[in-house]
Amino acid sequence: MLRHLKYTEAVRRLAGMARQNAMDREALYHGTRFAELILKTGVLFYSDPGDPKVSFTRSPEVAAYWALLERDYDEGRGSVFIFDRQSLERQYKVEASPEVYWRTKTLFHDEAEEEIWANVIDIGNYLIGIVSGPTANCSHKHKTLNRKYIARIEARLLLLERHMTFRR
Repeated sequence: MLRHLKYTEAVRRLAGMARQNAMDREALYHGTRFAELILKTGVLFYSDPGDPKVSFTRSPEVAAYWALLERDYDEGRGSVFIFDRQSLERQYKVEASPEVYWRTKTLFHDEAEEEIWANVIDIGNYLIGIVSGPTANCSHKHKTLNRKYIARIEARLLLLERHMTFRR
């Protein structure tokens, strides 16, 4: 018998803050461990490696789950970005993903995912708000890996800026 993933109290608390911040608007959520970097660059980069898409969800619980899932490198704090879906749709093609994200023999996780197959630029134009969980202390190794990741993102940002300048 399949059952849904059970969310922790921390996930439910962060999701509740995101839902409240959305104020009954048609929102899409994006959970991340890199809120400061995203705000600094103003860009949600598509996955690299992986499919060249930015993933969103209609479920604040799913966004909070991914935001609070610790990684080998991150900023030490999970955050959920809340976006106005209609504003995003004016600039980007937002596609619903009908697939269940992952499944084991007894557990499945339906993400209610929506995708944009491009970098999302100038996120402030679409942002309703952002909510964050508690900050964790990061190890030296964690901080080193994070600096390497930030350097990769900054290189991608330079390429994006050159491309945008070239297109003008």
